[in-house]
Amino acid sequence: MPVSNSGAGGGDASPLSAEHVYKYRYYSFFEHVYPLPSHAFLHPETTRERCREGKVDPALGYAICALATLHSGPDLQTRDRATAWVQTAEQRIWQHLESPTIPRLQALLLVVHYQMETGKFQRAFMLTATAARFAAALRLNHERPDLDPVAQEVRRRIMWSLKITERYFSVGLPEFEACPIETIYLQFPSAEGEFSNDGGPCDGGCYRLYVRLEIIRRDIMKLTRGVALCDQPFPPLTKLIGDVERDLAEIGSLMPDGTADFSFSRLQAHYHGRWLRRRLFIHISFHQAHCDLYRILLLNYPEAAPRVVLEAVDDGAYVTSAEQGCLRHAVAIIQILTNLNQLSTRPLLLEFDTAICAYHATRLLLFISRAARVPGCPSPEFAASRAALCLAALKRFFPSSALVKPIIDDMERLTRGHAPQEGGIGGLSSPEFQEGRRNLEQQLSDAAKARQRLAIHSLLRQADFTDEDDGDGYSSSMSTTGMSPVMTRRTP
Repeated sequence: MPVSNSGAGGGDASPLSAEHVYKYRYYSFFEHVYPLPSHAFLHPETTRERCREGKVDPALGYAICALATLHSGPDLQTRDRATAWVQTAEQRIWQHLESPTIPRLQALLLVVHYQMETGKFQRAFMLTATAARFAAALRLNHERPDLDPVAQEVRRRIMWSLKITERYFSVGLPEFEACPIETIYLQFPSAEGEFSNDGGPCDGGCYRLYVRLEIIRRDIMKLTRGVALCDQPFPPLTKLIGDVERDLAEIGSLMPDGTADFSFSRLQAHYHGRWLRRRLFIHISFHQAHCDLYRILLLNYPEAAPRVVLEAVDDGAYVTSAEQGCLRHAVAIIQILTNLNQLSTRPLLLEFDTAICAYHATRLLLFISRAARVPGCPSPEFAASRAALCLAALKRFFPSSALVKPIIDDMERLTRGHAPQEGGIGGLSSPEFQEGRRNLEQQLSDAAKARQRLAIHSLLRQADFTDEDDGDGYSSSMSTTGMSPVMTRRTP
């Protein structure tokens, strides 16, 4: 049964046979894209068998081919082919909008990732909400013990991958959550060896641990946003930080390589393994969780708790230890990426979160080196040299990613000694923008403005949504800025 574009609402995509999917795109997708935690929701053997038999869902077949093609080459012809396929996949999904199925939801998630990677953030945001509706209609947030283990695990992985994707838009803001964690009644994902059964090496439970770290980092971000609103001391802060430290220690005890630095020699030992990237991802995420947690206590840092909260923490050694922890974990992130760049003979496809962690690690290292408050603090010159190495790694691993471009641009500013970008991306210094920003911010309470600050890497910030009518002059003036005024403040 061929996968063709007949009836798809357009003739832009060439007919795609199941044999083509299997021979030319299946291997590429599962070898290069599937190891990313946000993409790990297809069952390799089942998908392969359906492709071989010509029974793969048409939308899913096109979506797999589109994403595999997008990541196989940056040339314009390759991208045009991938764009045609992803458009066909999306058209087929819309044709059956009222009849969600697991394969159509999987296809929709791949379409979301394609739109994110190519800079169509508004569309990706709206499609993510549609995917959440699909998941709710299929009740994927609940366990189904009556199903076979593979079907149960596919359902779990779809939901957890959707949560990972949703976090890229706005972490810690409940008003933008399409799948609140409080409504997900699922186990964490199984180890790869229990899921794929392809006879290959297991990932050591890295995907499962990555999801657990995602939840902890989300909780830390919610704590950060909550503390930012305090105008008086917050006595429970140190206890809450201690609780998170214990959760992280438990995860660290389960990491297949331990919590020690992922050294160059260890990287070499795993370099040719299929799951190298997942091992890297959990180490980087583990270090970032500590950075997110300890920077709350980093006086004068943009994401730190207000001064009134920090001055009430009467243990100076505790605060100093937190700053040293920030430094240690930030340096570890930068070292991992520097080692990977040095060892790699070709660019590797990495999770978007890798760039986010690199960005925050660089900011922390530069800030701490300039503040010079803790023993053993590196010099600003050394910190700048490490930041430059980290930036070089991002440029190599994300050479044409619309997702990562704002991060790279701001890191270039940081390495030149400038402050992090506050205004955002392109054109934001225009008088029209500044006037529009002031007008809209006057309508928001201080609490709302504090809560809705978005990071330079937030895709919601890049999506440029406004609450104005299409015909309004103000809205038109904002269409060229790349961002709406409410999105002009930076947060985790």
